[in-house]
Amino acid sequence: MTIELKPEQQRMIDLAIQSGAYRDTDEVIATALSMLAEDIEDGVVSEVRRNEQRFTLTEVEAELRALGKVR
Repeated sequence: MTIELKPEQQRMIDLAIQSGAYRDTDEVIATALSMLAEDIEDGVVSEVRRNEQRFTLTEVEAELRALGKVR
């Protein structure tokens, strides 16, 4: 299967790998899908997610840098 990612999505995956928490793209995607599946099973996807604060890639990147996870 081929999936086209937006540049900011690819950058997020790259940052996750650079942090050392994940070995490769497959592991990042598998983890994200696993977390989504858990949320769906728990029934928290609809209302809770709709009202959750969203972070920009820049904000996430700044937080990872502050934590020393990426350079």
